Amino acid sequence: MSPGEISCQGATSITTFADFLCNKLSAALRQAVYDKTAIDIANEMRSNYSAFNGNRSKLETSILISLAEEENFEKYRQYVHFPSDFLESFIKKCVDDYCLDKKNPRLKNFLMISLGSFQTLVLSAIRDSTRVVKDKDGNVSLWLDEFCNRLGDDLDLPRSELKSIEHQEIKDIEFLKEAMSKALPLVLENLKQEFAVIDMEPLKLKPHKILVEQLCGCWEQCPFCKAQCTNTIPGHDGDHSVHFHRPQALNGTQWYGTDELVIEICSSLVASDYFMVLCEKNQIPYKNYRQAGPAYANWSITADNSAQSYWKWFVSHFRSILEEDYCAKFEGKGAIPPDWGEIEKEAVISELKQL
Repeated sequence: MSPGEISCQGATSITTFADFLCNKLSAALRQAVYDKTAIDIANEMRSNYSAFNGNRSKLETSILISLAEEENFEKYRQYVHFPSDFLESFIKKCVDDYCLDKKNPRLKNFLMISLGSFQTLVLSAIRDSTRVVKDKDGNVSLWLDEFCNRLGDDLDLPRSELKSIEHQEIKDIEFLKEAMSKALPLVLENLKQEFAVIDMEPLKLKPHKILVEQLCGCWEQCPFCKAQCTNTIPGHDGDHSVHFHRPQALNGTQWYGTDELVIEICSSLVASDYFMVLCEKNQIPYKNYRQAGPAYANWSITADNSAQSYWKWFVSHFRSILEEDYCAKFEGKGAIPPDWGEIEKEAVISELKQL
């Protein structure tokens, strides 16, 4: 066999090696870019996005403003009765709006930046692996060991998946480095074309899921009005509490023996002389609500007669739907004060923004 034939055979082996490895790299790069992008989006929104860059109370305020602006009762229903589902859908919409705006395609920018960082990592791994193998007079197997080690936890490229090429008869390691460096740009260009047209669907790690995990806090709801505990720590020590309670009509509560909805808020009722009726023979003063059982014992409800204009507007605005939902009326003890009907949406949104 002539020297020319040996050289040709060596070049073919290197090309086969580079093609196989770049195919594996493409899949690893794609997933790594997706995962990094999801984390980067969540981090940026946690820092810069108004609804997400504060405490749980600030998030609740943003949610209430959004709900008022839309005036969609079905969303209110989900917010009151299925808060975890609502929070996830709310955060997902915020993420989609933030990343998929056609005038400012942030998702594409995130993907390209992530791809650029991994490109630097891979090129550095190719260069450093070649240097080590040349210094040690090693073989392809050692080059693959070094290459995978340098990618570390940043790129999921299992060494075990490369066994089929570790015995390639490749003597010219420098030529291997050049072949890999030339094959990589095509991989990157193909990925760029993919990233230019995708939405959030291919991302296994979802940015909104990361944000839900960070922002959810405690899921316990007030047993009277369904307001969600504002503590930021799930399973926290101590009592549950909220800054603002709501009219109990939101939970369908009616005055005992009537179909009249309760428009009072929990914090005003615990300051009153009213009784809560658990059953015909079991009535407890609202002031002693903790004696009503486990659902009540761990709630701290401070006596306070002030109520947010927001829920007065809500009850007045959605009166007929609430009455239909709960087969009850805002009459008698539950009559809505006339001044509630004079409260304008713009005023309650402005009030929330000042909190």
